[in-house]
Order: sequence, then structure tokens, then C-alpha cells
Amino acid sequence: AGQESFRSITRSYYRGAAGALLVYDITRRETFNHLASWLEDARQHANANMTIMLIGNKCDLAHRRAVSTEEGEQFAKENGLIFMEASAKTAQNVEE
Repeated sequence: AGQESFRSITRSYYRGAAGALLVYDITRRETFNHLASWLEDARQHANANMTIMLIGNKCDLAHRRAVSTEEGEQFAKENGLIFMEASAKTAQNVEE
């Protein structure tokens, strides 16, 4: 959700994790804007070799898109992340 109250809780989950998913809502720009902060947190508290994926969620709502696919791809490329868009509702790209 991105709220500060969850930060201390989530930091404990990074220890020993093999990977992390940074998920934002493609229909809500503010969720994308918080990614850099969450990525910094993950990198600061996790194993340096941890794989991090960037997921643009709710791709079934493309007509309400506030963040372009290209913006997600660019953020991922700049930060060495794996990128994909998915829909938890329709399960598009969930199995991949």
C-alpha cells in the first residue's frame, strides 16, 4: 500500500529473501512515484544478490492507465529490475 506504517514491518521480510516484487497500480500515478523509496528500502535491508521484479498491476484497466508501459520499462532498466505488467484480477501474466 505504500504507507509509512508498514515500512518497519516489511523491512524484517527482506532478510533472507531470495527475491522481491515491487508492485504498483498502473491506474494510480502516486504508487509509481513511491517506487524509488521502496526500492531503496529493499536494497538497503536485503541480500545484495536478491532478484527484484517490478510489476505494473491492473493491466486489465488499461483504459484508466496513469503510468505508461514505457515508464515502467524505463524505471526497471535504470535500476536493473525485471519488468512486466500483470492483472491479479484476470491472472494475465501471473503464472509467468
